[in-house]
Amino acid sequence: MLAALVSCGKQDDVYKEFIVDGGHVYPAKVRDLSSVSGYQRVILTWTRPFDPSLKTAKVFWDNFSQSVDLNYADFPDDNVSVVIANLEDRSYTFDVVNYDAKGNQSLSTELSVTPFGNNWLVSHTERSVVSSRMDGTDAKIVMTKSTKDMVATKFRYQTADGRTVESEYLEPEDVEISLPEALRGKRFEFKSAFLPSSGIDTVWATSWSVSPDAIVYPLPTEGWTVSVTDGQEFGAYTCDLILDGVIAAANRWQSSHTAAIQRNFPKILVIDTKMEAGQEYSFTDFVLYQNPSNVTTLRYLREFSIFVGNEPFDPNDTDAMQRFGTPVITASGNRNEDACSVVLPASATGRYVAIVFTNSYSTSGWLDLWELVPYGYWGVDAN
Repeated sequence: MLAALVSCGKQDDVYKEFIVDGGHVYPAKVRDLSSVSGYQRVILTWTRPFDPSLKTAKVFWDNFSQSVDLNYADFPDDNVSVVIANLEDRSYTFDVVNYDAKGNQSLSTELSVTPFGNNWLVSHTERSVVSSRMDGTDAKIVMTKSTKDMVATKFRYQTADGRTVESEYLEPEDVEISLPEALRGKRFEFKSAFLPSSGIDTVWATSWSVSPDAIVYPLPTEGWTVSVTDGQEFGAYTCDLILDGVIAAANRWQSSHTAAIQRNFPKILVIDTKMEAGQEYSFTDFVLYQNPSNVTTLRYLREFSIFVGNEPFDPNDTDAMQRFGTPVITASGNRNEDACSVVLPASATGRYVAIVFTNSYSTSGWLDLWELVPYGYWGVDAN
C-alpha cells in the first residue's frame, strides 16, 4: 500500500501544472452577431455584454491570421459595431471572442460574410442609350431601364458655350433625362451607381461609358441634291422640293400620273449630300412627311427601303433591291399618320442616301412626299 501511494503521488506531480483551481473560466460568448456588407468592407454588430467583468473583445479572420481589438468601454450603448476594411471580393469567416479582466476568453462566435468589390461591380450591366436628340436648346436622352442593384445614373456632356458639366441623377425607375443647353452633334458620357439590397455602400462604375452616337439633330440640307427615277415627277411637284424645309401642298414631290408608268416600281429617290470623303454625315433616323389633312386616302407611302453609302446610287436601276447592297432599314408608311418616323437600328455613315419605294397604297401607284427630314450628326466632330 505504501508503494502504491508513493507511485500515485509521483504521477499527480506530472499533471499538477495543468490543473486550474476551481476549473477553467469561460466568460460569456458574443450574442446576436450580425453583419452588413459594404464596398471592400463589412460592419459587424453584436449586443454589448451585460457582465461587467467582460472588458474587451477581439475579431479574427483569415484563419485567425488577421485581427482587431476593441474595448467595451468605448461602446456605452447597447450595441457594439466594428468596421473591417480593405477586404477582397470574396467570402470571409469572422470569429469574435470576449475577454474578461483576467484574460479569460470566451468561446468564439462565428459568422461568414461576403463584401462586394470590383468583381461584383463588373458583373453588373450598365444601361444602354435608346435615343439622344435635340429638343429645342436641350438634349433629350432616353435610356434603357435600370439593371440589377442600380440606384442612379449620371451624365457628363458639353454645353453650347463650351463647358463640361455633370447632370443631375437619373433615378432607377426613370428612363428619360434632359441635358440643358447641350451641344448638338457631340457624344456624351454616362455611368451608374450600384448598391446591393442588403448593402451599405453605393458604388459608382469605375469609368464613364461613351454614347455610341452623338446627340442627333435635323441635318442641314442646303446644297444637297435630289434625283428620281426618270419620269417620276408630276408637273411642278418635283423631287428637289422634299428638302426645301417647307411642308406645304405647293412644295412636295408627286410621282407620275401618266398611265404608262405611274404603276411602275421601284420608284427611287437618290440624295447626294456633297460631303467629301471622311466628312460624311452619320444618319440615325428620317422623318417622311405626308399629306397633313385628315383624308387618310391621300397618304400613299407604303413599303420602302433606305440605303446609305459612299458610292452613287442609280435612281433608274430596276434591280436596286439586289444591287444597292443591304438596306439600313425597311419600313412602311402609316396612312393614319402624316409623319412617318423611321429610326435606324444603328447609325449609317455615307455621302449618298437612296429611298427605294416598292409599292403604294394608291391603286394608281402614286407617291406623295411633302418633306424629308434626315436626322444625325457630323461624325468627324462627334467626340
